[in-house]
Amino acid sequence: MADDDFNHVSVQDMETLICQLPSVLRCAVTVTDWGAVEEIHVLATTDRSPKQIVRDVESALLARWNLRVDHKRISVAQIVDEENGPTVRQPARLTIVEYHMDIDSIQHLATTRVILKWSDAVDDQTYTGHWSGRYLGTQYYHVMAWAAVDALNQLPELPRPLVLLDLKTLILAERTVVAVALGQPGTRRQTTVLIGAAEERGDGQGASVRAVLDAVNRRISRV
Repeated sequence: MADDDFNHVSVQDMETLICQLPSVLRCAVTVTDWGAVEEIHVLATTDRSPKQIVRDVESALLARWNLRVDHKRISVAQIVDEENGPTVRQPARLTIVEYHMDIDSIQHLATTRVILKWSDAVDDQTYTGHWSGRYLGTQYYHVMAWAAVDALNQLPELPRPLVLLDLKTLILAERTVVAVALGQPGTRRQTTVLIGAAEERGDGQGASVRAVLDAVNRRISRV
């Protein structure tokens, strides 16, 4: 459905449909001045993963009105269903599967790849991020962090994309530490800054990937 056709679907119609989905208790849909979906906020119980709920919302809107909504515009908050009692669910976590870099020393080019695994009580899913471009030795940690952020931005659980704002290497207690600052743009021109750090343990660029995950894992476990 094109943006011009969106006005045929009211916000109330969309909210009514979404509230009929399993685990959904409440929802709020916001649209732009020209009627395109800007954000969908869902309040749900904990018996289904946020990833499943996001996919349900996407599928329902597509099936009912042929309306495609980017999963990054859908956010899910979960509470315990008091009527059915608490549901035991392990917090979702991200872990590193692998990371790799290829260097063309003649052309001064580099290609990096990071594979992350999302694990929750329902399933495991892997996401692969890439980065390629001109490479300088001073970017040793940056190039892997960029690929890690690219992998993170594929997660349906993230309401908005992340960017790498800054990366520094520090010496603390005679140990090398990689610190990163990630930015996540808000709806009112505000940027949320997430800070993470990881010690270099002889794994080189792995420290930059772990620093990126340190910045987001606590936040994602609450999504």
